[in-house]
Amino acid sequence: MNAPLAPLSPVGADLVTPDPGAACEFYAGLLGWTGTPTAAGVTAYRDGVRAADIRRGAGPARWWTVLGAADPAAVGAAAQRAGGRVARDEVRDPLGGGFRVRAGAAAMEPGPGRPCWYEYMTTDAATADRFHADALGLRAAAPPGAPEDSYALLTADGAPVAGRLTVPPPLRDVLPTGWMVYFAVTDPDGVADEARRLGGRVLVPPSEVVTGRVCALADPAGAVFTVVRPASSGG
Repeated sequence: MNAPLAPLSPVGADLVTPDPGAACEFYAGLLGWTGTPTAAGVTAYRDGVRAADIRRGAGPARWWTVLGAADPAAVGAAAQRAGGRVARDEVRDPLGGGFRVRAGAAAMEPGPGRPCWYEYMTTDAATADRFHADALGLRAAAPPGAPEDSYALLTADGAPVAGRLTVPPPLRDVLPTGWMVYFAVTDPDGVADEARRLGGRVLVPPSEVVTGRVCALADPAGAVFTVVRPASSGG
């Protein structure tokens, strides 16, 4: 019998893109990053705090949510039993999404221009919730007032560590299935304008949601991410 899986939680984000230098330049203008070259690409910082690892890789460019695990092999085995596929530290789920698992990874400190939240985007909430429970030990719980199956918090030991959003039909051809990284900003509208100026695209214009003001973007290489001004930030 398999031992119960310790719940996982996101600890940061990797960007895999064909040109890390160009990506760092885009995010420097958009989110105020500075970059330090590494053998694999660039480590990005905001205000001296690590914001992301930008790694060189064949397209299409994409953001990866990184989950911290004491035993990545056990996570990989659980993911395979739940219908996923594993290659090195990458796990692909049955719906086409993916994430990375890393041992000993310290959680990135949230703050302006840095990852502050993670959500799984799907059109099949039941399958997504089942996989995350079986493979990651995360349980879906609808917050008070949320329409049935439209949104859930993914909880570890009862505490929310991420979200799961059922993408509405108008956005299903816009937002990809899988994990979305949210970056904290003070002015999503201004960031959207700056993204266009820098060669990116606005996929979902700035709008108010329960958690704050959000805007989904794609960088010039096509990697999709979201910026958010959390509701508690005011403004």
